[in-house]
Amino acid sequence: MDKKLMRTFKSTQQDMQARIVREVRRGHVSSRVALADELEIAPSTMGIHVDELLERGFLIESGTARGATGRPKRLLKLVSKAGWFAGVEFTGGRLQAVRLDFAGGIEATQVEALPARVTAPEIVERLAKAVNRLREGAVGPLLGVGIGSPGFVDPQKGQVLYSQFQPDWKEVPLADLLAEQLKARVLVENNLHVITLAERWFGEGREEQDFVIVRARQGFGLGVVKMGRLLSGAHHATGEIGMLPWPLEGGTRQIHQALSASRVWRDLSGSSEEPPEDLREALGKLADKGGSDWEAVVTDYARVLGLVQLMLDARVFFLHGPLTALGTRFCEAVMARSLDCIPALKHSPLLLRPTQLGREAGALGAASLAMEAWDPGEAENA
Repeated sequence: MDKKLMRTFKSTQQDMQARIVREVRRGHVSSRVALADELEIAPSTMGIHVDELLERGFLIESGTARGATGRPKRLLKLVSKAGWFAGVEFTGGRLQAVRLDFAGGIEATQVEALPARVTAPEIVERLAKAVNRLREGAVGPLLGVGIGSPGFVDPQKGQVLYSQFQPDWKEVPLADLLAEQLKARVLVENNLHVITLAERWFGEGREEQDFVIVRARQGFGLGVVKMGRLLSGAHHATGEIGMLPWPLEGGTRQIHQALSASRVWRDLSGSSEEPPEDLREALGKLADKGGSDWEAVVTDYARVLGLVQLMLDARVFFLHGPLTALGTRFCEAVMARSLDCIPALKHSPLLLRPTQLGREAGALGAASLAMEAWDPGEAENA
């Protein structure tokens, strides 16, 4: 066979095997027959792929499950100790890291504070150290590293193009810099996008095809999944609405300055001081607040998310970040107010829920980025 054709054939095989692993990891299918149906290939071909994954130690086959008809089916599971994935996400004075085993189980987490002023080289060094700390106690090879960074990110190049909150975070070849130090494949995405992946793999977004995550911390932004796919955009800027002028009529103020978690805390507390370090805890103390300040915050969120709903027609929005401490009461108030602000939403109402994920969502999503990108061809060199 021609060498080029051989490479193409092998690449096609590896792509199919990577898809098989992803489907088993999601838990939607657990037998050869179900996999063949889901991926629309012949059962005999599926058997060849599964046998190779079994032989290489990525899958095990044990136990049986009996359907309504037919013979019992042997169940497929991933070998958790076949390797591991690292995820690191940073923003707003905090860096968090997670280690996932090959099956997607959480093995280790860590959090560290970042200084108010930190340079790009310092961040790169801290990211590398965080991954190296995750090596302690890990079993098997490091199969991939995912990084969630604030700002505009080109995931194809692994480059951070620009960040409004990190002045020297411009055209940083982050993937190359870290891959050289860590001797592993490194993928980089915008932190809002990786949080969206976390919701899809570990949160209520597992069963959703159209959803939006809303995150307010130092800034304000969105992550979008449509028809089961994460939207990045032609310029990698999907969801970066925090830089829109606010109010929407114009001016120099931007949405992130009005809707950030810090701004919400100031508005609800009536304080002009710097927000406390644990903003989530501080906002939790204001969850029962009422009055004009509460109504103003609710109205601002209702206007912005209502406009987004008209554009995207998402089934559900998941609230992330410190504002989850305001609970379902805040979400319900925003939904009700959105109908007052935008009556047309009665035909496609806004559904907003606080996420069930914890503070490690960003790191989980970054690790998911690496986990989704795994393929058995790269594993040969791990």
